[in-house]
Amino acid sequence: MHIPHVGEIPGYIQHLSYTGIFLWFLLTQLIIIMPIPEEVVLISIGYVSATGVWNPFIAAAISFATLILSDGIFYFLSRSGNRYVARLVMRSESGAFAKAEAQMKRNMPRAVFVLTFIPRLRFFGPVLAGMLKLKWHAFFLADASALVIHVSVYTFIGFFFHRSLAGLFKNLAILQHMLFIAAIIVIGVIVGIVARRRWISGRGSAGE
Repeated sequence: MHIPHVGEIPGYIQHLSYTGIFLWFLLTQLIIIMPIPEEVVLISIGYVSATGVWNPFIAAAISFATLILSDGIFYFLSRSGNRYVARLVMRSESGAFAKAEAQMKRNMPRAVFVLTFIPRLRFFGPVLAGMLKLKWHAFFLADASALVIHVSVYTFIGFFFHRSLAGLFKNLAILQHMLFIAAIIVIGVIVGIVARRRWISGRGSAGE
């Protein structure tokens, strides 16, 4: 499956069906090869939904279902000691993983919830929950409640961004899309860098 770069995302996903969104999002979550933060993809889904290609509520629901499914898969694979998950963990940043593990040992449901909002570190939540044997219902409640907020916020940002630009540039569709692409690149980079640094340093962790 072709994995587009950031600038191609809006044009790429608008050609997908609802099933296409589900399959593409699921594969990129499980394989962990996509160089694009899922936050950018969610913003793009909201943006494209605002054009009328999809119903924004259905698109957001599919995104939520995909993320909760992939998290559940990682939870159970990690709980069973799967080697694939172990290799993914070894490829992760050791400092970030150690910080996440320390938070999980203090309060696992809270750590699962918080990690959902840290770009590129959300993967640690279901993996550590499985490794540390957090009960399924506790994990699911924390993960699902966080994902509802996560998906809603980012898809709304994309939806609102399109509506705002559409009002300013009614006859300049190309410029509108270029501005959107530039914006999501900046948002992705800034949010990712700030969140990861704050998490690893300890300034952004709950209870500290």
